Amino acid sequence: MTLTRFVTKSAFRNKRRSVLTVLSITFSLLLLTLMMTVWRAFYIDTYSAESAQRLVTRHRVSLTESMPAFYREKIRTIPGVVAVAPNNWFGGIYRDSKPENFFAQFGTDPQEILKILPTSRFRPIN
Repeated sequence: MTLTRFVTKSAFRNKRRSVLTVLSITFSLLLLTLMMTVWRAFYIDTYSAESAQRLVTRHRVSLTESMPAFYREKIRTIPGVVAVAPNNWFGGIYRDSKPENFFAQFGTDPQEILKILPTSRFRPIN
């Protein structure tokens, strides 16, 4: 008896086990493909060349803490820097002060932010 004949006979001896084995391998490969697709969508860089030229800095403690104003002028003096636009976080409340109606808001200098970000990103609010 050859090895091929032995494997074939053993595989078709219990058909339910063979079908479940094939289904489990298929499901595992499907799940692996799905997870790799999601990973690729999240972590592979598909941004424009403009976004590679932007640098974002923030306070090391929290997003709600503002950077000292001294750093704004210090960053502006670095060669190649076109504009510096600070963002200040403040809490927004919609309707009343319930926790589910809270959302984050960011205030910025409109003239500086338009030098950094392309105007095509901003749509007029109707």
